[in-house]
Amino acid sequence: MASNMSFADWRATTNDSLMTTAESLLDNLEDVAELLTEINDKYIKNAVGQDIDQERDNIIQKFHEGVDSARNVVGVLKREKWRLSKREMSVELRMGELEDYKLHLKSDMSSLNETVDALSMRVVQLENELVEAQELRETLEWEKADFKRRYEETVHKYSDFLSTKPNSSNILQNKQLELLINENKIVQQKVTDLLEENKQLKELVRTKDTLSEKPDHEDHVARLTRDFLRELSNLDTEDDDTSKLVDQSV
Repeated sequence: MASNMSFADWRATTNDSLMTTAESLLDNLEDVAELLTEINDKYIKNAVGQDIDQERDNIIQKFHEGVDSARNVVGVLKREKWRLSKREMSVELRMGELEDYKLHLKSDMSSLNETVDALSMRVVQLENELVEAQELRETLEWEKADFKRRYEETVHKYSDFLSTKPNSSNILQNKQLELLINENKIVQQKVTDLLEENKQLKELVRTKDTLSEKPDHEDHVARLTRDFLRELSNLDTEDDDTSKLVDQSV
């Protein structure tokens, strides 16, 4: 067997050689059978009345037996050839189906790998966006606390001023009221910005929830979102109190 020839190729070549030898043997046996039949017809059947010795009778009998055996062998070889041909066709058909299956499997694996890569990239992207959203939320909470502190300090200073200087001039009072109104506008603008950022944060969390498969992570994000909304609600309440205080002062 050649080193670069596969077992299937070697087997196919061997089968072809065997079939060629068998066909050649079949042809030779057919020729022998025809020759023996011709000898029998021309010489044996026409030798009536002649003295034929016992040895020739044995030879003729062996010839007849050889012809019968040759015919039997020919029949067996023909049936075997038909069986092998049918099996070879079946094997070739199965090999073709196997090649098609391998091609389909290779295509499916390629598509699956591409899908996995795309999903992995999307998950990494969403995780990065979630980290950025959390950082933004922390920044907004710090700004909210800072504005709340500044607001409380302003209200406290204004209350102290009213209690210690009840007869101050209208100009100074108007300046203080203007400062409070400006502070109130700034707080309202920040609240509006916080609500917009909160809307974007909820959209990002909703997108993350559709792809994430970690319940504990989802609960954490939902809890943070509820706390953030509760703080915004408290900030709105404080903003209303500030507006009422300014109106009363005016």
